[in-house]
Amino acid sequence: MRRNNQGQTGVEEKRSRKTRSVRDCALSLLERSDKTAQEMRQKLKEREYQQEEIEETLDFLEEYHYVDDEEYVRKYIRSYGARKSARRIRAELEKRGVDAELIEAGMAEIPVDEEEQIAVWIRKKGYETDQQLEPEKYRKLTAALARRGYSFEMIRKVTAQMY
Repeated sequence: MRRNNQGQTGVEEKRSRKTRSVRDCALSLLERSDKTAQEMRQKLKEREYQQEEIEETLDFLEEYHYVDDEEYVRKYIRSYGARKSARRIRAELEKRGVDAELIEAGMAEIPVDEEEQIAVWIRKKGYETDQQLEPEKYRKLTAALARRGYSFEMIRKVTAQMY
């Protein structure tokens, strides 16, 4: 059987070249933005690579920490923890395919101050947390906060003096 200068047969060389192209594709995807393992798996599947090639590439990416869900969670919470509720962060990370245990560990490590976020949002809307509001305005305000992912318990705690 004929071998190239690296000692590979033609079939091995072709497979090696194809694996390299999957890696190249994955690395170019990572140039644009970080990805979770699940997002990367999905992107490579969309490009019609074989499952075995995808898994080999993911092993490579995880080994060299190009794809690291644990670090992704930390970065995500640091980036969005000042603007998004803990519930919304959890939902978005779950949607990206991150394991619930990793999310909880990240949330425990980097706390999200929802009380401060709610107070800032209320001030941004032109109100103060100790200002009395008409029932209709209060209802609309609390409904908007609930849509942003804040729990009613946290909303009530911050807006207790407003109603």
